Amino acid sequence: MRRFKSGDEYIDVLRGVDICIKEGDTASIQGESGCGKSTLLNLMAGLDQADEGKIFWNSEEISRDSYQALAIKRSSLIGMVFQSYYLVPEIRALENVILGGRISGNTDNLAERSRSLLERVGLGSRMSSLPSTLSGGERQRVAIARAMISDPKVLLADEPTGNLDEASGDSIMDILQELCEEKQVSLILVTHSGKYAARMGRSWILRKGILEKKSAK
Repeated sequence: MRRFKSGDEYIDVLRGVDICIKEGDTASIQGESGCGKSTLLNLMAGLDQADEGKIFWNSEEISRDSYQALAIKRSSLIGMVFQSYYLVPEIRALENVILGGRISGNTDNLAERSRSLLERVGLGSRMSSLPSTLSGGERQRVAIARAMISDPKVLLADEPTGNLDEASGDSIMDILQELCEEKQVSLILVTHSGKYAARMGRSWILRKGILEKKSAK
């Protein structure tokens, strides 16, 4: 459960969530704007704490871990991709990916791996470009490479196509799925798109704080 205070009242944003993601799983979460989808991802990522209930990473409960301990575990376990990219604007595409690797501590052959990932996502000729000179789809490709540079076990994608046109969005989804399948990374996708949700192995919908199974392939 996750609740927030509004004036003198508490609002239960999440009150019925039971989800288990295994290695290589792909899953989508849909729901109306403001229903708590991003809050749920933040809880999964250890960026927020539940008011009730338990969260487990690799069968270990994380609620008692310090922020520092969570950050260390998160850096090697979880990658995140956001709608707004969150690239560092002052440094080039390659440097953004390298920075992600340094933060995670996974620095072996870092520059080489970063170049390889950028080539893999189709940006071999844009490595020296600043984010401001890239299109929205190109920025999201850099963000995906940055998220994958730490070799995470799980990738959390929060509306990764939300700022893109349909063609760019389709391309981003192709890249996400192909990379996750190649590297056996579990993918949890928050999306408003029924088309993209249907590409995942399992689908849930969040309604009034309760996560309901929508469909299964």
